[in-house]
Amino acid sequence: MDDRAAARWPAVWAVFAGGLVAGAYIGKVPPALPVLRAELGLTLVQSGFVATMFNVVGGLAGMLAGVLADRFGPKRLALLGLAILSAGGFLGAAASGYALLLLARFFEGAGFILFTVAGAALMTAAAPEPRARAKALSLWSAYMPAGGSLALLAAPLVIAAVGWRGLWVALALVAAGALALVWRYALAPRAGSMGSPRLALESLADPGTLALALMFAFYVAQWTSVMIWLPTFVVDERGGSAATAALLTALMVLINVPGNLAGGWLLARGVHRGRMTIAAFAIMALCAVGMLLDVLPNLPRFLLVLAFSSCAGVIPAAVFSGVPVHARSARHVGTSNGLVMQSSQASQFVAPILLAWMASRFGGWGASLSAMLAFAACGAACGFALEVIEARRGR
Repeated sequence: MDDRAAARWPAVWAVFAGGLVAGAYIGKVPPALPVLRAELGLTLVQSGFVATMFNVVGGLAGMLAGVLADRFGPKRLALLGLAILSAGGFLGAAASGYALLLLARFFEGAGFILFTVAGAALMTAAAPEPRARAKALSLWSAYMPAGGSLALLAAPLVIAAVGWRGLWVALALVAAGALALVWRYALAPRAGSMGSPRLALESLADPGTLALALMFAFYVAQWTSVMIWLPTFVVDERGGSAATAALLTALMVLINVPGNLAGGWLLARGVHRGRMTIAAFAIMALCAVGMLLDVLPNLPRFLLVLAFSSCAGVIPAAVFSGVPVHARSARHVGTSNGLVMQSSQASQFVAPILLAWMASRFGGWGASLSAMLAFAACGAACGFALEVIEARRGR
């Protein structure tokens, strides 16, 4: 069957456009942190909360969002998520202090988790045939680095022209535009009575789903921490300009996208999901040593940052493609996706703050290496567990 006939590609691209906006809401903060710190007088740890408050809702209620998507329909939830993203952006632009900015980021995080949990289901509905679905989900796995890198590249220009508040307003308007696209083109899978506590409990009891959720959490703990703090490191530790910091961070984020696509390509050719992720976590650990220890010159350290991000990109592809494989039934997919997103959002909230605290308390970013290596080791352990589970199940 022709993939073009097997998928509704306008619907796929509309949902991906919403994903790009969601990723941009994460990517807009790192290049703005130096300006925010100067204007609002934020400490390093407070800056970390501004970046990671976005993840609180997902860390608390990601699985609930999956249950709601199954119960009321993923399209409704996606539209609500984009509306909240837009409203949160406007609220943040009006913030005159730390507290209101945090509240705005909380609302943005709520919109993000509602949309991204529903987005995978909308992608599946738009591409029901297995080959087309594989392509659609591989594309979906790139929404965050692609959207984040676009925001990182555009942010310095927008901030220079209209300030960080102008950047917040611009993205709020783009979110409203994405809402219109999703409303017009995305398919609306039938809602039903699938959302129930029983589905949540059964998803939590599935070892494969748990391994995927924890693996994704340990991946984002490392990758997101590097993305958030790289601009601050370049400006404060190396004396670079904000534009240079944003460009380097955008390259770090963008190079994750080929890794996402390569992960789907490798899986389609029979590479084992567990083995692939073990190798990726091992490379991340080795790169972290060279990145964080102040031994190498700037250029080799940044090349290790690029290798770190590129090789790590196979992990999201493995996780998103693994959810429908390990979900107990089709009725469990939304809830399982919610569990994966909840674990990753909790990790994105805790890990960057932990690394900032370690750097502030123990004398520099090299002090955070032990945490990065621990995250990599735990992620590799999840990959090993997944390899054992899939071998036993013959998947």
